[in-house]
Amino acid sequence: MDKILDLMKRRMSIRAYQNKALTEDMVKSILEAAQHAPTARNLQQLEYKVITNPDLIRRASNSIAAALKKENRSMQFPARASFFYGAPLLIIIVGPAENPWIYSDAGLAAQNIMLYATSLDLGSCFIGMTRFIEQDPEILKELHISAGYKVAAAVVCGYPAEKPAPKEKKLVAEYFK
Repeated sequence: MDKILDLMKRRMSIRAYQNKALTEDMVKSILEAAQHAPTARNLQQLEYKVITNPDLIRRASNSIAAALKKENRSMQFPARASFFYGAPLLIIIVGPAENPWIYSDAGLAAQNIMLYATSLDLGSCFIGMTRFIEQDPEILKELHISAGYKVAAAVVCGYPAEKPAPKEKKLVAEYFK
């Protein structure tokens, strides 16, 4: 059990990546980790959009920027060179909008992805801003995200180009006996 806790403590959000592709086997094993996450009522309705094409990743990032600008939220979320930090792998997790647990299910899958990536000495980062691509019909069509489906979560993975200092983690717990 200590090994799992050590892995959890080692996992950090990486926001800079080397320009180095992951092997196909690595990507498949990362998806296998996601596949083994629990889902509410065991519905298993998540779909994974696995993107390694740098041009498509760039266009998805531009789509987020355009949506933020359209909503006048660009001041709240400053412009970036890429909302995906130059990572070579972007996994967008989608599911049916009518499933009330889809965001929880996707969060569990994302955590499995990030922990497994850490075990491979890869970096990862949860990208909540990805939901803004839902405002771009062209990107949705290109990614085969059907009407009635929601972007529930997204994770980037790759070889880290930074080693951030560990951050203190707060714990607020109230015990009832």
